[in-house]
Amino acid sequence: MEAEVVIVGAGPTGLLLAYELGLAGVPALVLDKAARPDEQPRANGLVGQITRVLAYRGLLDGLPVPPVAVPRFPFGPLSLELDRLPTSPLHVLPVPQRHLEELLGDAAIRVGATVRRGHEVTGFEETGDAVVVRVQGPGDQYRLTTAYLVGCDGARSFVRKHAGIAFPGITSDEVVRMARVTLPPDEVDIADGTLTARGVRLALMRPNRTATGSLTIAPQAMLDPTAAPDVYILAVAEPLSADVPDTVTLDELRESVGRVLGTELPITGARWPRVTVANSRQAAAYRSGRVLLAGDAAHVFSAGGAALNAGLLDAVNLGWKLAAAARGTAPAGLLDTYHAERHPAGHRAILHTRAQAALSVAGDNAEALREILGELLRHPGPLAHLATLMEGAGAGAWAPDALAGPAAAYAREQLRVGGTLLVDTTEGAELGAVVGPWRSHLTLVEAPGAGVCALVRPDGYLAWTGETGEGLPEALATWTARRGAGT
Repeated sequence: MEAEVVIVGAGPTGLLLAYELGLAGVPALVLDKAARPDEQPRANGLVGQITRVLAYRGLLDGLPVPPVAVPRFPFGPLSLELDRLPTSPLHVLPVPQRHLEELLGDAAIRVGATVRRGHEVTGFEETGDAVVVRVQGPGDQYRLTTAYLVGCDGARSFVRKHAGIAFPGITSDEVVRMARVTLPPDEVDIADGTLTARGVRLALMRPNRTATGSLTIAPQAMLDPTAAPDVYILAVAEPLSADVPDTVTLDELRESVGRVLGTELPITGARWPRVTVANSRQAAAYRSGRVLLAGDAAHVFSAGGAALNAGLLDAVNLGWKLAAAARGTAPAGLLDTYHAERHPAGHRAILHTRAQAALSVAGDNAEALREILGELLRHPGPLAHLATLMEGAGAGAWAPDALAGPAAAYAREQLRVGGTLLVDTTEGAELGAVVGPWRSHLTLVEAPGAGVCALVRPDGYLAWTGETGEGLPEALATWTARRGAGT
């Protein structure tokens, strides 16, 4: 078998999955049909729990800015005033996707992954205990055999289509033209979260809705400190017409701005212009036998930060489970929990991104909805609920937040190296006698009097807590690899 796990797609999700597998001792092979990484800007940052996961994993050590709990954040056309809460539940990290891919790619290679670019998967078949994959390389076609194949190959996923997995959802009735544009500094004034140019005032970082569409704009330097001060991220949404071109020129972009705003902005240049029609879809299943899906192959949303959060959390959830399955040490049913946990999380992300889209449309009904929801968000309960939904935690209680004192510190330390953690806080270190056949597959820390005992999964979620060993064997049998276990 050439590779225990083959990952199709060398985007952020595929690279993080390769790292998670390597961290668990399973080197992955990553195939990407593109000869080199895409230089076109995509997402401009991360939003949600993945920012903290990556930080605890040590994958953000080279970045100048850590994840921050933001005081306010847009929800469609509304602003979540999170500084009204004692602690903001929502975390963000301004990092360009290209830089993120470099960090994750380097990390994956350090733990044994191999990345082959210019290698396109053209077919595959399951053979009972393996998957035979057909690949078109730069020169020749070849086949390779793997225990598991994971599609991280985007919204148009070949892996998903070839596996026959349905992808139901909706397509937006708007077309979006976007680019990095330049605006002369002497014609632009920015103050109090707004941009003013030629008499037009625009809110930054959220849609500015008019009767003919919407426009979103922000200085690129807000997300990338190295960007030139006259460069802005611009997206213009208009009603979808029958004929949507694949590309957009600078003049067409200016014309689109004019139709939406009723006037022109002083755009002097544009880089990486593109056209997109948003989709909101989710795969019916994240697993079909030995074929699995993650990231945009499993779900697509209109909000880039939410999409990356969901996709990268897919990788963190799947990595340790798939590694145990590939080694033949996974408890029965462990790999099935990937769909059981991440499919509902993807559905929740679709709900809040669709809700934001609904709030952003024109019309009296939408205006009434915005007003009523705006009133609700002045109250701490609804505000915290919505921010927590956007954080996208899923899968239960996360140990760094749910535990306290030394137990929480041990959980944070364990996240850096991966693996299962058992914190034994009993006075006589009673849990050591329970661990038995699971001992070689977990880290046991004895911390008498440090609060409740806890079993922490490799992704940081609590699998069990208690003051004695009651219920621990069942939790170990469900979540932890053991000697002699099989898939």
